[in-house]
Amino acid sequence: MPTPTPVLIIDNNEDDVARLRKRLLGMSKRYELTAESRPAKAVNAVQEVGPVLVFIEQRVGRVHASSVIKELRSEGLLQPVIVLATEVDAYLAAEVGQAGAAGYVLKKDLKSERFTKTVNRVLKESRGQQAAHADLAKTLMQMAGLTNREREVLEQIVAGLTNKQIADEMHRSVETIKVHRSHIMTKLEAKSTADLVRRVTLACHCS
Repeated sequence: MPTPTPVLIIDNNEDDVARLRKRLLGMSKRYELTAESRPAKAVNAVQEVGPVLVFIEQRVGRVHASSVIKELRSEGLLQPVIVLATEVDAYLAAEVGQAGAAGYVLKKDLKSERFTKTVNRVLKESRGQQAAHADLAKTLMQMAGLTNREREVLEQIVAGLTNKQIADEMHRSVETIKVHRSHIMTKLEAKSTADLVRRVTLACHCS
């Protein structure tokens, strides 16, 4: 039997927690819900549980969901967050979205297909982001393994120069530049020059 996927809810309303737990039990994938009623303990709860998804009541006591989300993000906790709201509130939706929430659902929709679609969408987007982060980290690590000369050649490649232009710029032979380019392509596992430029440009932009 597969291990249940951990999910966390930050809410001091026991009825909300019970309804969400029941709803998750009815979904095709197995989820294990942990509840934390104190927003001040949200960071600790996420660190301990390691959830793939976090639900937050729009207001837990006097603490607004956006404040909790901002605190999670400031601590480097990037788990996707879905805010549970009592009623439609455009201002709330915008505020939690700016804070970093990935979704916003009404409690009355917990039993609907809309809830399922929101959860599936958020988790799919999260997996995509995690893959992108992993690819970025890999590229940065690979770039760190280049020699100083290879880094110089790489800069010229990214700038769009041909082997001959790079050779003229660096006062080296074309054959030497071809060797450096080959080593760079191998070390960065690039499928093509376009792939190499795309990955390096993204890594330099994000780092």
